[in-house]
Amino acid sequence: MKTLLPILFVLAFSPWASAQFVIFGEAVQSNINNSGFTVSYTTSQPGEGILEYGLTPSLEMGFSSSGPNGGSHQIVLSALQAAEIYYVRPNLIRNGDTIPSTKTAIMATASNSTGQIKIFFNKSIDANVSNGTFPNINNSSAAIVSELIKRIDSAQSTIDVAAYNINQSNIVTALNNAQNRGVVVRYIANDGTSNTALSNANFPNQEVNTTGLMHNKFLVFDAGSVYDSYVWTGSMNLTSGNIYDDFNNVVLLQDQTLAKAYTIEFNEMWGGTSATFNALTSRAGSQKTDNTPHLFMIGGKLVEQYFSPTDNTTTAIKNAVLSAGGDISFALLTFTNNELRDAVLDRQQSGEQVAGIIENIGDQGSDYNDLNAGGVDVYADNQPHDIHHKYAIIDANTPNSDPQVVTGSHNWSQGAEDNNDENTLIIHDAEIANWYLQEFSARYCANEGSSSCQYDPAVSVWQTAFHSFEVYPNPSQGQIQIELDQNRVLAYQLLNTLGQTIQNGQIQGQQATLNLNELPKGSYYLVLYQNGQAWGRQMIQLF
Repeated sequence: MKTLLPILFVLAFSPWASAQFVIFGEAVQSNINNSGFTVSYTTSQPGEGILEYGLTPSLEMGFSSSGPNGGSHQIVLSALQAAEIYYVRPNLIRNGDTIPSTKTAIMATASNSTGQIKIFFNKSIDANVSNGTFPNINNSSAAIVSELIKRIDSAQSTIDVAAYNINQSNIVTALNNAQNRGVVVRYIANDGTSNTALSNANFPNQEVNTTGLMHNKFLVFDAGSVYDSYVWTGSMNLTSGNIYDDFNNVVLLQDQTLAKAYTIEFNEMWGGTSATFNALTSRAGSQKTDNTPHLFMIGGKLVEQYFSPTDNTTTAIKNAVLSAGGDISFALLTFTNNELRDAVLDRQQSGEQVAGIIENIGDQGSDYNDLNAGGVDVYADNQPHDIHHKYAIIDANTPNSDPQVVTGSHNWSQGAEDNNDENTLIIHDAEIANWYLQEFSARYCANEGSSSCQYDPAVSVWQTAFHSFEVYPNPSQGQIQIELDQNRVLAYQLLNTLGQTIQNGQIQGQQATLNLNELPKGSYYLVLYQNGQAWGRQMIQLF
């Protein structure tokens, strides 16, 4: 040991060794388009940022051009292929050495698809809260099934299905017909649930996840096609009870990039890309890895996508909830995740209008009582059929914020986070948020039982809960002026659209200047605090 100590000392304090202790911040993707995107990251030591990237984990496409010297790096990757998934590793050039990050990020370009997003509800909606548009299907389970069978009948080359359970023979018949006409159909079901309709299947099917639940409800169509690629997802199982009785929602997206991401997830559970299931290489539940991109630009809308249990889905949902600047509405089968409970209570205590409906309030660890005690306007569902939804609506009536919808198969439970195969979408779009609000208002009023009920998280809640202040210029190229009503001492936070803190500090006086030149172009939220309480909030656009 004595002879090793001098050697270790030299290594620890040599220039080579010290360079290896560079800490890389998380690589953040922005400005997603069909030929590239921007990657931003920080380093604990200054130097020139440079990206290593490729279509495989080997990063075979080499290095991008390096950026300016500093500790905050923003690098544009351009001339990329549309609808492709790229592996990207940040590097730092320092003292002649190229130091790589230990983490490779997975990012994707936008597709050339139409980007159309359709929303279906199998039960009634409340048209009184509409902003002038409506969901594509509502109050018609039969129309939703017809839409699904039409999509199956239109498939040209591939259909991948990951469905918790099925007892609908007409859907299996449509899949059989697709297989018979040459479409490659692959089907994954949950191990341990009834899948009676599959007894007549002529396509390969397999049950997976013996330790948790294969709880997905998604289908992927023609991922290799620009215009025929679709993803069908949401909360609806392929059973008569879920389709015709319980309350559910479905999302249908025409986007090749998203279809490719879902195909990667399916292939991981299937054990490969072939038509035959491979038990040796199949990975489900906690055996999987976080191996897909999470940000997509679909029809001009930012869409986040997460697969459980590997992708920190609860953190993504929590960030969406905490980004709320006016109102939150949720309809959930179960709510037992304390991390999400605390996020909802945080928004309630900050003055946002929060309302919800929970079906299974008797589940072990249910957060219903805590939410109710915390002042949340939450109903224990009292209707004859189950609220099977797993959705939350963020800022549907707060137009100067970032309206979002969280939906998918992921219940707000620890089992969904840690054990189950699930998928979640977070769609940033005011119109879609309003469509979900129409559904929520109908469910809320049914539980209230009043003929005159209309759930309306009014904009006045935003206006009375926060003070107003001026920000100019807005949009800005990087520097903004803040003007208050009088001399004040306030703390501030600048949040990105994922609810993550990008910058914080303090302003004093009646006017202040913030320099945001180092930040990527996009949308941000400036929140001012007085004595630890939110005082005011505005959206900032950088261009």
